[in-house]
Amino acid sequence: ARLFAERGVDGVSTREICAAAGVNPGAIHYHFGDKDGLYAEVLRLPAQDLNRELAGFDDPALSLHEAISRFLRPFLFDDGGCSAQLFMREMQAPSTVFLKTVTEEIGPLFERFAAVLARHAGLAAPTPALFQLAMGLQAMAHDYSVTRPMLDAFHPELLAGDPLLEHTCRRLADWGCVLVAHERDSLART
Repeated sequence: ARLFAERGVDGVSTREICAAAGVNPGAIHYHFGDKDGLYAEVLRLPAQDLNRELAGFDDPALSLHEAISRFLRPFLFDDGGCSAQLFMREMQAPSTVFLKTVTEEIGPLFERFAAVLARHAGLAAPTPALFQLAMGLQAMAHDYSVTRPMLDAFHPELLAGDPLLEHTCRRLADWGCVLVAHERDSLART
């Protein structure tokens, strides 16, 4: 994962991976089929962690605010591991393995998040606008993690009292609730 994050999937050889892991060069073929199989597993692990972390965010008993907060919270933090660097590299130049893994592992989470927004907007299913809203809310949360050093350089006072971004998460959920209400009101007018 570290090598893929630093140099990209095409920038590292299977021989280098095996040497770094201290295993026989045939280990990748034996366990994963090929480098793409290994890479898919490297991508799948943080996606599965995210799925576990988000368990229950779409419970109908939760308020919209709590559902949004629970969904956004994991995107606000960079765990300091290589998965954030790896995903950022892939978002800039996505590989086919990344697109397939994200579609299968993370896509259903966004479907469920958009369904929560739709339910609170009074709809049986998400509209394109609600899918855009789901992606926009997640992108705002993720941006705090990715651009935190820049934000701290520009305005160190903005997040100084919110080191774990809990206040920021609540604020993003506030905005999300307002935007869902806007969608609900727009639908009522049509």
